[in-house]
Amino acid sequence: MNPDFDRAATAAAEILIKYGISTAPVDPIPIFKKADGFNVVTFTEMSRMMGIDRGSLLSTFSAENHDAITSAYMKNGKPHYIIAYNMRLPQYLVQRALAREMGHIVLGHDGSRPEEVRDAEAACFAHHLICPRALIHAIQESGTKITVEVLGNTTGCYERCLIGMRRTPATHVAPELNRKVRDQFADYISEFLDFQSYLSQGDDSMIANFGSYMDGYEE
Repeated sequence: MNPDFDRAATAAAEILIKYGISTAPVDPIPIFKKADGFNVVTFTEMSRMMGIDRGSLLSTFSAENHDAITSAYMKNGKPHYIIAYNMRLPQYLVQRALAREMGHIVLGHDGSRPEEVRDAEAACFAHHLICPRALIHAIQESGTKITVEVLGNTTGCYERCLIGMRRTPATHVAPELNRKVRDQFADYISEFLDFQSYLSQGDDSMIANFGSYMDGYEE
């Protein structure tokens, strides 16, 4: 049984459109807050809610990576979720972990398929949510020479490379969905490129062409 990466990437684009996300890197917490039935807390807050210490909480949920966990329960006949995260981690790791947990929920992972398949789909969802392809393509097409590290730290792309996101297989998202996402990010892209154009007037040794830099990514 193979992961459905197209479905995962499409689901991420649909979430961006549904909640009108228009800046990067995308932070999952505001999305959770806008949606019904979600409560985002830290590990410490969740341990207090459950009346156990933090270590026991992680052991109970087998949180081997110690970044984020999800607990589901029914309320008034509808599923509700408590998503807890490790606030001691760097922000980009928190965002990735929460986006992954969101992927599991949005994709309806219920244990009926192998864990490795579900994990791969959730990771793909997270990558597309945090740093949308429509945004990457718009920056590539600009032809602007920009500082890779600064751009990456602003959009989340640089960290994607550091944490191995290049290994995500190629995916397809319907052109109409990509267009809608790109339209939402239009103002952000314009402001960002103006900023990068100013920075790129500095030392050429610190500048790299972002289009070439991104060639190694899955698309």
